[in-house]
Amino acid sequence: MKYENMRFGQFIKAKRQEDSREITLKEMSSELGISLSMLSDIEQMRRRPFDSEKIEAFANYLHLTDDERALMYDLAARESQKVPSDIEDTMMYSNVGTMARRAIRMTNAGIADEEDWKSFIRKLENKKGGSDG
Repeated sequence: MKYENMRFGQFIKAKRQEDSREITLKEMSSELGISLSMLSDIEQMRRRPFDSEKIEAFANYLHLTDDERALMYDLAARESQKVPSDIEDTMMYSNVGTMARRAIRMTNAGIADEEDWKSFIRKLENKKGGSDG
């Protein structure tokens, strides 16, 4: 199953089990500072995802890529039905967030579509690429 199609618990379990260190539930719960039963319940999707502090600890301990970290925040937010906590401040409390919410509402209204978003993302990626060199 693709990571994007997983639920939060499935994702963290898969990432933990894929790690070459063969990390046990007990080791991971100790690293995150949560109970073994809580981590097990999260992996089995019997509890909601953990908070952003624990997400960061998990991502750092497993050396997740930026994309994997962002996906983990998105999966947690999807299950909690909230804005991903790694972008909440920007999305909800800044001028950029106001513009982003407006653009999303324009998409919902049929004014913007997937191609518009792809074009926008490519433009930003080119801008980023040009500033690194």
